[in-house]
Amino acid sequence: MAEVNRYKKIVVPVDGSGWSERAIPHAADIARANGAELILLHVFRPPAADYIGEMALAGQDSQINEMREQMKQRLIGLRSELRGEGLEVRTQVIEGVGVANVICEYINSEHIDLVVMSTRGRTGLTRFLFGSVANKVIQCVEVPVLLIRPDKDEG
Repeated sequence: MAEVNRYKKIVVPVDGSGWSERAIPHAADIARANGAELILLHVFRPPAADYIGEMALAGQDSQINEMREQMKQRLIGLRSELRGEGLEVRTQVIEGVGVANVICEYINSEHIDLVVMSTRGRTGLTRFLFGSVANKVIQCVEVPVLLIRPDKDEG
């Protein structure tokens, strides 16, 4: 019987923080086992004009562009490292405000087979007040989502 690879496209949402990148090794292992493409997805969220005001944004274009470029370079570095391990990897940067919604739209439109993402491990009031991107993603996609929790000492 021929072996069928279950996953062909695996997405890992990353925000540039170390905790979000903790999902990458897990996704890489699954991609390697399935011969799948790994997609590192970043939602670039520039300062929202309705919160800071149009005047405050004037003159901040260079700062926003610098933030965008730093994230792009980080993704290129991660991609190169993973390609060095023999994986098929690409990066995708999408600009948007509702991070969870942007992630969901991408997953649903690109025929992704699996999502591997980290969760901050918030509980109680913090989770209630700020919500959970991971929880929102689980609710809006119809593919498996593997959540990687932080180590206990990371909180």
